Amino acid sequence: MIGLELIKQYQTNGINYDVTTEDIIKKLEDWHHRFGITISDVSYDQVTVSFQVLPDNLQEMAIEIYEFCPDIIDQGFGCMDDMLAMMSESGQEIDEYTKALLVGVDLDNPDFGLKILINALKREKKVSLWWD
Repeated sequence: MIGLELIKQYQTNGINYDVTTEDIIKKLEDWHHRFGITISDVSYDQVTVSFQVLPDNLQEMAIEIYEFCPDIIDQGFGCMDDMLAMMSESGQEIDEYTKALLVGVDLDNPDFGLKILINALKREKKVSLWWD
């Protein structure tokens, strides 16, 4: 798979989650086998994964991504409610991309971050992973 050499070069890891460079390589190889992927934006603690095809069950995929990279929800999509509140307080309008991510999302549901991740996967067919 193109790009694995960058993972090795940067020693990309999520060591604060006990995710080693080897764990990341194994997961990316698994996803490549299952979905076909390309990787980009590689650094010591992040990688962007683009999927050629997505699975039928995006809920399962979102859970798999979250278990592998908790920050995607805990510091990302799961914080969307706070971001929207700040935007509202400051009078900022919600852009079209964010509106698309929020389609069908109930911000009162504790798992709303997973739904936003699913919407992002549908829209972009890629995900940026980071561990910090």
